[in-house]
Amino acid sequence: QRDWPASLTVVAAYFGDRGANLTQAFLPNTVAPGAGAPCVDCPSGFTYLTSGGTSTRHAVQVVLRRRLHAGLSASMTYTIAKAIDNAASLSNTSVAPGSLSVAQNWLDLEAEGGPPSFDQRQLVSADVQYTTGVGATGGTLVDGLWGRLYKDWTVTAQLNTGSGLPQTPLAFVPVPGTGVVGIRPSLTGQPIGPQAPGSYANPAAFVTPAPGLWGDAGRNYIRGPATFSLDISLTRTFRFNSRFNLDWRVTATNVLNHVTFTTIDRVITSSQFGFPTNASPMRRIATSFVFRF
Repeated sequence: QRDWPASLTVVAAYFGDRGANLTQAFLPNTVAPGAGAPCVDCPSGFTYLTSGGTSTRHAVQVVLRRRLHAGLSASMTYTIAKAIDNAASLSNTSVAPGSLSVAQNWLDLEAEGGPPSFDQRQLVSADVQYTTGVGATGGTLVDGLWGRLYKDWTVTAQLNTGSGLPQTPLAFVPVPGTGVVGIRPSLTGQPIGPQAPGSYANPAAFVTPAPGLWGDAGRNYIRGPATFSLDISLTRTFRFNSRFNLDWRVTATNVLNHVTFTTIDRVITSSQFGFPTNASPMRRIATSFVFRF
């Protein structure tokens, strides 16, 4: 941590996390599609939980902060991180079968190693707040009509933008005897990066696995759309006397009306594979009044 001129402070930090004995879920005695019927005398039809999963995460974070001075305070945080685990159910809060992320091959749990769904490699967050009438030069001593019009305004802005989150490609085939539809595809050796405008993955990079084989594409093998949000709010406090105040607030979410996609088509046989299927809400403006006494 270092203090800089102009009321600035910079902080650099490293975070290292390691998890062990994490939950892994799999379906015992299952076989790859096309490998024939599973063992008829073996117990099946249930989800088995074990605690052999591991995880690691390394992150470097730099924070530039301006302390409140003349009504203005701000901070900007840049984070670069990398995480990997083989426990897809790591963040689940329920052990109900429908909520668990089941391993593809119950005989090779290490093949589940990959980035977790929250692994955002780069993230920038910024917050700015300006309040009028703060400090001797900012309007504290201003009186009269101008003082009443100028004071007690607060403007805040929050910006968040970062790289895309990982997603798993799927080959839409059923796993015999499980009720599960969808396994990871096999790799063709082609680049996985998008080749068509507006896409986020290359369909030619993936193919449905050969009968009797599991796909060798990793979990969360492709990256989805980048994230972006900018929200702004404006607040005005009307002071009637020492007891009664009225706060008027206007909030605009996604103030730039920027289209941010949230999910993509992950089925490799779909004509829209790799293209966005959903977007975050567009600009919304709301206002509210709060009377305090």
